[in-house]
Amino acid sequence: MAAEISVVNGRKELATALKPAWHDPTSDYVLDHVPDSATMINAAHLDWEVQPQPIYNADGRIIEGHSTTVRMDTGAHLGVVSDKYRVVQNAEGFRFLDNLLKDGVLRFESAGALRGGRSVWALARMPSVDTIAEGDTVRRYCLWLNSHDGTGAIYAIPTSVRCVCANTIAVAIQGQRGIRHTGRINAKLQQAHDLLSQADRQFTDFRDNGRLLATRRYSRDDARQYINTLLPVPEEVGRSLSIRERKVGEIRKTLVNERQTIPSIKGSWWSLYNAVSEAVDHGRFYGWRGQGRQRAENRMTSVLMGAAADFKQEAFDLALDMAS
Repeated sequence: MAAEISVVNGRKELATALKPAWHDPTSDYVLDHVPDSATMINAAHLDWEVQPQPIYNADGRIIEGHSTTVRMDTGAHLGVVSDKYRVVQNAEGFRFLDNLLKDGVLRFESAGALRGGRSVWALARMPSVDTIAEGDTVRRYCLWLNSHDGTGAIYAIPTSVRCVCANTIAVAIQGQRGIRHTGRINAKLQQAHDLLSQADRQFTDFRDNGRLLATRRYSRDDARQYINTLLPVPEEVGRSLSIRERKVGEIRKTLVNERQTIPSIKGSWWSLYNAVSEAVDHGRFYGWRGQGRQRAENRMTSVLMGAAADFKQEAFDLALDMAS
């Protein structure tokens, strides 16, 4: 995703806490502490606004029904939207996350802009740290993802990050949908806030289920049945079989790496599930559509809230069912 990060006036619109992002090993954007929202929005250079402006045709007349979203600090045109579109500013996203915890203990892991500011995200860290097994911990985060170009909705979703391998696992609230930039946007944001305020229960359930998986061992036959259920063998030899073999190969590769073979989880259903999750997030599991920047953004969206996230949820549910 490194090619996606906005660079304006020679500055990356990106900031992370304590360690570099996996896609960019340089350290010029890394903070030496885990900051609050005011520090993070400035460190990531996201303290700019977007405003809709009229669109004119060749003879100078206004094109009715649509406008263009303009980044006010650079004058860049980000996208064409309908008159029903409501802009949600970067600062509003940070305030949204701040308001999730009233006691001020929420801190920010990362924030940045993609494609010149067309998309903006912020990842906020909750204070809880869940131990699944010795050496394998899971933090609780909330992700804010917003687009300013009219191509996507606003997403506010809970996310867990395995600290031992930096493997992001989307823990989606059932029925969670993107917030469209139309209508009573403040009321919609309040509804999303109310849902996320209850996410602590989902995180706790995920932790408890993860601990269960870490104590249950699978056999070779179990693993074969698990993979065949997730990735059924196609009836005909051809492209479908080649795609399946590639996916299975990615899972096998991640299953034997150092992250899935730490003593406390090696051979457990937790390691088998995480091998699937890591293969989906970081391996050649999906053929992401598009080229260059669009391909990278499609990948991120799918991993967090699309087909890839759905597949990981299916893998998690199946592991629980088979391990029980």
